[in-house]
Amino acid sequence: MGSGTQEAEPAAAPRILRGNDRVVAAPRSLPALTGGPVSLHFEEAPVADVVRTVLGDILKVDYTLHPPIDGAVTLSTRKPVSPDQAVFLLESALQANGLALMRDARGSFQVGPAEVLRALGVSVSQAGGKDPLPAGYGAVIVPLEFIGANEMAAILRPLLQPESLVRVDPLRNLLVLVGSRSQAEAWMELVRSFDVDLLQGMSVGLFSLKYATVADVAQGLELLNPAAAAASAGGGAATAGGARPAATGPGPGGAEAAPAASRAFHGMHVMPIERLNAVLVVAPRASQLDQARRWIERLDQPNESSTEPRLFIYHVQNGNARHLASLLAGLFGEGGHGSAPPVGPANSGVAPGLPTATVGSRGTVGGMAGMSGGGAGGLTGGWSPGGLNGTTGTAGPMGTAMPQGGVGQTQTSAASNVGKLRVMADDVNNVVLIWGPRSEYAKIEASLKRLDVPPNQVLIEASIIEVTLDDSLQYGLQWFFRDGRRNGLYGSGGLFNAASAEAGRLTGATSQGFTYTLRAGGLGGDIRVVLNALASKSLLKVISSPSLMVQDNFTANIAAGTQQPVNAGTTISGSANLVTTNIQYKDTGVNLSVTPSVNAGNMVNMLINQSVTDLGSLDDATQQYSFLQRQISTKVAVRSGETLVLGGLIRDNSSNGRSGLPVLQDIPVVGKLFGSTTKVAARTELLLTITPRVVRSDQELRDVSNDLRLKMQGLSLVTPVAAPGAQGPASPPAVAPAEVIVEPLR
Repeated sequence: MGSGTQEAEPAAAPRILRGNDRVVAAPRSLPALTGGPVSLHFEEAPVADVVRTVLGDILKVDYTLHPPIDGAVTLSTRKPVSPDQAVFLLESALQANGLALMRDARGSFQVGPAEVLRALGVSVSQAGGKDPLPAGYGAVIVPLEFIGANEMAAILRPLLQPESLVRVDPLRNLLVLVGSRSQAEAWMELVRSFDVDLLQGMSVGLFSLKYATVADVAQGLELLNPAAAAASAGGGAATAGGARPAATGPGPGGAEAAPAASRAFHGMHVMPIERLNAVLVVAPRASQLDQARRWIERLDQPNESSTEPRLFIYHVQNGNARHLASLLAGLFGEGGHGSAPPVGPANSGVAPGLPTATVGSRGTVGGMAGMSGGGAGGLTGGWSPGGLNGTTGTAGPMGTAMPQGGVGQTQTSAASNVGKLRVMADDVNNVVLIWGPRSEYAKIEASLKRLDVPPNQVLIEASIIEVTLDDSLQYGLQWFFRDGRRNGLYGSGGLFNAASAEAGRLTGATSQGFTYTLRAGGLGGDIRVVLNALASKSLLKVISSPSLMVQDNFTANIAAGTQQPVNAGTTISGSANLVTTNIQYKDTGVNLSVTPSVNAGNMVNMLINQSVTDLGSLDDATQQYSFLQRQISTKVAVRSGETLVLGGLIRDNSSNGRSGLPVLQDIPVVGKLFGSTTKVAARTELLLTITPRVVRSDQELRDVSNDLRLKMQGLSLVTPVAAPGAQGPASPPAVAPAEVIVEPLR
């Protein structure tokens, strides 16, 4: 191949040739005895006479007597028996006199001493079939299914005469026994008791190890199990360091080899599996596996004094792996930095403990670096909250998602060691990788668990409202609240500037453009009532009413509106005077940016940046539309569930019109008699109500979701107006009074 590499050959599939499970041919069966039921009654009768009567006279079969035949027989039946049962009774009587009964291949019966009949050649039958064993002395082939031939022979040998066990065949897994039918039936009962599926009856456990080696654990279990150790010494079990064959039963006398103190582990076999770093335990009782597990857990313990480094993986449950890694570097690092250093890009950050590298990032949350407003209701002032550098100027862009750790803070620090550990965040799997000795890892594991808590979330419910100011609202909504119809509200307002805000002084509202804040408990209290009253007079317009969930210390953005094309310039290029017009798009509508920060007492600090951009009139000079922009940018603190109202941005809209008779209305001096001039003025105020609600648990999250679903079914800010003909005007809904404080923006 051109690349010089060889492709890996696929693994060969196993080739299996299945047999018919027939390892020995079944012997030829003899015809069954015929005849009806017979009754036998003998009292101290000679053996030869009994044989002659039963076989010759009653059953009418051929038989041969092989002397010496001595002894007497007493045999009686209470009721008639079958011919086969009669032969069985005769065989038992002969066996009591040291004689045997055998049926040869031709069906004739031979009677005489067992050693004489064995010399003649015994008949052969196979156990385990549907038919019972034939009557008489003979060889019985015993095929085994589950237990090994050697093991079964070891179990039978103490119960047999030496000449009864003729053959042990491990290849075919069978035994060949010689004896009478009564002896063979007794042996078969014992074989059926042991020839069972051992794995089905045994309990098997596979125990994976985390710290210890399989050799150490296997050796420890064998010390607790002398029976297995004795079997290992005899070759029946594996040593602690290597593989062992399949578990086998104990040899003769194995039951007596185990002392009483190790009875709980008697019969348990341990197989070390080095490739899997696991231990396979086979026990005859399920309860023994429980005891083995307890001992394995005791043996599989880390070596706290070991200085050998290893990889630990902490699976983050609630937080962020990168954030936790940076906190560890800040808490346990040797650099002594006051804030948690960053941990670099995903899966490529510099891990503490590697050569020092410096990483830096400067983040700012977009907002008002300063506001300079024009028109009758404009604002001029400087504002510089933490992390935002502001002087008098224009509004900055909206903020974006902010990392945990602060608003607009500069983070520049060097990666440092976390003790003797190296820490790295795996963002793909959201785990913290820690490399080092266990003794050092144990020190920070508890800290990781305490830091890995579910993040707080904040539900932001906001309403952006435009109120038309009539005669009663000529100074704005704040003055309306301070007037006689304040419904229990109190406070004062004034022009906002840095000096008065710093000194805490409020100037009387003698001109337009004052800025104020209304704070209300509950759902807004009397503010909701006032807004309902304004809506009933068609003086209120809800521009947007968003509800969104955001994590603590992250920025939520919402924008609703359209993009207006703006001619950015014309370019003429080339000899052909190719004219190119550059078109840019400007966002119009509502933009709201909120960054909450939750304290332990449910106090929510919010950085708010809100703007409304409207399309203005067409400019005669440029033939382009102007844009009317109103903005609010502030940092406030309010408790969870309380409603905050920001307002004071007043806009004056005026338009002049002239109508009359053509030509005549343009005549100087007297033209006014043939036409009319109209002037229309309107004043509106932009109002922002915002209610943060802290969500700390899953149950609170479900409650918030249920509330939103209920509101979607029929939420309305406007109180319905009474139908024509109704008695009296529609009254606003009853709302519990709430404390509302009017204060200047901070």
